[in-house]
Amino acid sequence: MGNGDVISLGGLGEDAKGTAFTEYFKSSENRWLAWNEVKQSWKWWGLYPTMVLMQDGRLFYTGSHTFGAGLPGTGASIYDYASGSITDVPGLQDKDYRDQSMSVLLPPAQDQRVLTLGGGNGHTNVDAGRLTDIIDLKAASPKYVAGPPIPQGTLTGGAAQSSKQGKMYVSAVLLPDGTVFETGGALHNRADPVFEASIFDPISNTFRPRMATDPVPRSYHSSAFLLPDGRVMAIGENPGNGTFDNRISVYSPPYLFQGARPQITSVAATNWGYGSTQQITVNSPVVRASLIRPAAVTHSSDPNQRFVELPMTVSGNNIGLNVTSNPNIAPPGWYMLFVHGANGVPSIAKWVKLG
Repeated sequence: MGNGDVISLGGLGEDAKGTAFTEYFKSSENRWLAWNEVKQSWKWWGLYPTMVLMQDGRLFYTGSHTFGAGLPGTGASIYDYASGSITDVPGLQDKDYRDQSMSVLLPPAQDQRVLTLGGGNGHTNVDAGRLTDIIDLKAASPKYVAGPPIPQGTLTGGAAQSSKQGKMYVSAVLLPDGTVFETGGALHNRADPVFEASIFDPISNTFRPRMATDPVPRSYHSSAFLLPDGRVMAIGENPGNGTFDNRISVYSPPYLFQGARPQITSVAATNWGYGSTQQITVNSPVVRASLIRPAAVTHSSDPNQRFVELPMTVSGNNIGLNVTSNPNIAPPGWYMLFVHGANGVPSIAKWVKLG
């Protein structure tokens, strides 16, 4: 949360059944509140519900979850913890077939747009789908609208997917150039990996298909995340079948082949306050700067992932970075600081702590 508190929703109880219990860590007191101190909604969100912190402090439940198919309502909602209210949000396509889908707050976080992609149904185990949906949370009455379908890939042995086949357990990673890399996934729950990767452009709302494909199957319990040098690491594969694949894949996005990368030669301070201007120096002209929150991902759920734009004041190689004054846009914690040049190539990140 923007004040550093942590809210915990979904999961299993001690009886190994889904729990509607909400837990809350109060950072100012450094403790988890007792159950009767927490405002309970008694709502079942699924095991790993994706909750995106909105700019006004409310939470957007995107409809992405794991092992929670057939939930009541529209499949997505806005949850106001302070008041305890839950408001359904319309427009999510095939809401009962978005189990193990993936959602990300699109770059930049200030735009308050969320992309949800893929998913299936862990109970009926139908073919996973290609659907994507996009929502503008700044709209007066937010609602999902259909996005472009996920590009199609191949199955084990090279067989092409049919027209409606997509993937669940898809990984989506925010990149320093403001795009989203999607990779991995499977056609069925814990089975039939899909080999496909693409890049989504939030400006044009289109996928750039046929990116380099991970040669290793990446389905149940796989993860992908951004490295400080602008590459993406992918790990893991279905421990449920006993294979415990230990291979690691590292993907180099196209921007790393577009010329020299700029360097951040100095950062005046690594502890940043909200609403401040932070000074850095670079070795060459840059056109954009951003903070990217590091990954905290499991089961295609990484609700902390966000890309925060840093407006710049430029004086030669000296750059002033204007930090948002709203901690709901950029919750406190560690971030990777990137800059990139006009050729779109990002620097290697420097770590800074916000709040």
